[in-house]
Amino acid sequence: MAVVYTDKPLSLIQTPHNRTGKTDDFTIDASHMAVVHNVLIRSYNSIYQQAPHIQPVDYADFVGYCLAWHEMVQGHHDSEEAVLFPGIEEVTGVKGIMDGEKAEHAALYAGLSSLATYLGTCRAQPKTFNASALLSIMDAFAPAFATHLANEPPALASLSTYAFDIKALSAKTAEYSMARTSTFNLLPMLWYNLDVEFEGGKWRDFPPVPAPMRWVLVNILGRWQARWWRFGTCGADGKRIELLALREGYPA
Repeated sequence: MAVVYTDKPLSLIQTPHNRTGKTDDFTIDASHMAVVHNVLIRSYNSIYQQAPHIQPVDYADFVGYCLAWHEMVQGHHDSEEAVLFPGIEEVTGVKGIMDGEKAEHAALYAGLSSLATYLGTCRAQPKTFNASALLSIMDAFAPAFATHLANEPPALASLSTYAFDIKALSAKTAEYSMARTSTFNLLPMLWYNLDVEFEGGKWRDFPPVPAPMRWVLVNILGRWQARWWRFGTCGADGKRIELLALREGYPA
């Protein structure tokens, strides 16, 4: 019997909407943030769970998948620091209002940098890949990473006491990120770790793209570096699957 992907070592976070039942723009926007954070968590877990089982034939592809994850995390944080955080300060008129979130990002700089350096070495020389070395780096920043991912959505939801267009600011932030991140890496990495059934499927239409675009995402963009996305936690239909490296008979 297939063993479907499970959430470990990091646990998923609940959306603010699911926790409070509120439907204001701030709660929904913060919930979308939580959905994205859960993508980062699932893909972190997929790397962590599969790394010890990756066979030499897949070293290069697995390292590519890991680098795509790093690019997604780095792009997500860069866009917040460049657009979202200063934008919130401006519209609320409260200087330093996002300093806590900035500090949580700063706590991750060293770990993410070490990860990028190590994966860069492995990309140049795939045979040097070592699961223990990778997991040691990931373990080092895991507590700070999990704390930040859990803290940020409620912090954004709490901004409902201020009067500004959070949806417009979030759209501007996403636009900044998309312009500076590889579409061929970002969108497949997102889709193959999204889980359309999360919280009863209430977020299955996120991100809000038309059905034809979703088809393109899976059938066109998903073909670029398709061997990377085999390591994701979800299939082309967005539902959880058994992780490739944990399947019986892998790597045949």
